Amino acid sequence: MDGMVIEKDDLEVAKEYCNVYIELRTALREGKIETSDVEDYLAYREHLLTKRAKQLAQEMIDNYIK
Repeated sequence: MDGMVIEKDDLEVAKEYCNVYIELRTALREGKIETSDVEDYLAYREHLLTKRAKQLAQEMIDNYIK
């Protein structure tokens, strides 16, 4: 059992990314965080997503913005 990794499905990972994205954008608007910090962290988190998770996250973000 040592070294066992539990993978999350694309939808769960996309939801987590979307939540982080929204929280960071809110903090940015409120002046609580620097733009470069937000961009760097989101780029890092996005890099970890699968192609399908990226698509799902983008759809969620688009629906949130509308």
